[in-house]
Parts: sequence; C-alpha cells; structure tokens
Amino acid sequence: MEKKCFKAVGCVSALGLGTSGLGGDLWRADTSRDERHLAVLANALANGIFVIDTSEIYGGGHAEELVGRALSTFAREDRDKVMVIAKFWPDDVEKITLAAKASARRLGTYIDVYMPHGPLPDICRAVRAFEELIDRGVIRFWGLSNVDVDTAERARKCAKKYDLAALENVYSYINRLDEHGVLPYAQREGLLYLAASPLARGAVVENYRIRRIAERLGKTPVQVALRWLMDKPAVVPIPRTTRPEGVLEFAGAYGWKLPDEHVRELDAG
Repeated sequence: MEKKCFKAVGCVSALGLGTSGLGGDLWRADTSRDERHLAVLANALANGIFVIDTSEIYGGGHAEELVGRALSTFAREDRDKVMVIAKFWPDDVEKITLAAKASARRLGTYIDVYMPHGPLPDICRAVRAFEELIDRGVIRFWGLSNVDVDTAERARKCAKKYDLAALENVYSYINRLDEHGVLPYAQREGLLYLAASPLARGAVVENYRIRRIAERLGKTPVQVALRWLMDKPAVVPIPRTTRPEGVLEFAGAYGWKLPDEHVRELDAG
C-alpha cells in the first residue's frame, strides 16, 4: 500500500474507493446484491485501498451499513488504518448532528471525515456542529465538497477549535478546473484532496492519450488515469465500481509511477 500524509488527518492510502452504487440507488436501498457489493469492499480492504467514501444518500444509507459490515471483519486495532469519509445532504444545518449520529450507527464506528455533498446554507452554524461532533467522538475531522477556495476560506474563519481537514471535488484528466484554484490551495494548506469521479463515468478511459500510454506501459487505461492522479501531491482519487473485479483493476494502480515523459504529455493535454 502506498500512503500520502497530511497536516490534519495524518497518513492515508494513496487510493480510495467511492461507494455510490453500492447498496442501491440514491436514497433507495436494494439488498439484492449485498454479497456482490460486500465483495467489492472486501477486495478494496484486502488490497490496501483504505480510504472509503460513503454517504447517507447512497442506497438510502445502506451503503454505510455495508461499509460497516466490511469494517467489522477488521480487528479493532486495524480500524485506524481505514479513513471513512461520510457525507450528508446539505439541505438543513439543523439536521447535521442527528445525521452524523445516524451515519455512525449504520457504520458501527466513528466517522473519520464528515462533510456535506455541497455548499451549506449557513456555513458557520455547520462548522459549530462539526466541532461539537468532534468533541463528542462521533467524527474525527470535518471537510467540504463541491466548493471553491472562497467557500473553504469562509468556513475556516468560522472554526474555533478544529480546522478544515479535507476537500472533495470532481477532478479527472478531462475535468481539470480545480488545477486553477482548489487543488493548489489544498496542496499549499496541507489538506487531503479527494478526487471524485476520477474516471469521469468511463469517459477518461476512452481518451486517446490515456489509451496509447496504457498500451505502451502494459497497463489498463483505468490504471493510467488513476496513477496520473495519484502521482500528484495531496490527491487521493476515489473511483467507484459495483464489480469486485473492478476494485482489483484499481489496485493495479499501486506500485509504479508514470514515466516523466508520459506525465509531461498528460499534464500538457
């Protein structure tokens, strides 16, 4: 397993797993494929993919239950290896405390980083709720997703005890807007940057540069696209899949680096 280390959260695996699609659709649970989805999580944990991103809306919370079942196979002392990111729907800051406690119950453990799915209606009240949850041991850190630098800075000014620890935005080879703002900010501030949708729903693997480099290196386009992100400071990509074998392909992004000439080609692309 490769690690990346951050000022706030410490060291985490350089590759994560998103759980959208596990346990059902958005807001709706489906238990008919539980064994298959548990195998996805088991393959991730067995192959050093220890950043798990989940949410109350994935399968109406059932994804969190599946993550909890997968974590229950770990010895208690091994729980600290895993970074669980849990998100909530940001419609009402009043519900943050109850929502976090519900997610922790479904997970059967504390939440490492808790964050909204997007901008909050009252950021300072939300930050106060995060800090209270940290004091109560429900969560360890707080983060933000789908935000710009100004929003992150406003949130940090609200904090009295615990600083912002992580940011999660869409970032991939074909969606690189964050390279001009949020990503360098996260790198400069020592924040964990979670790259959501790093394969752009499969569009990245159809890119001709990615495919050509993959063929030359004997890797898959998925592995090249993930490795390009993993080689960047602060970035931990969180691809998602509902196939157990898909996680094994993700894990194949570990243990090597893109040659400099290919990094330059992709960076310039």
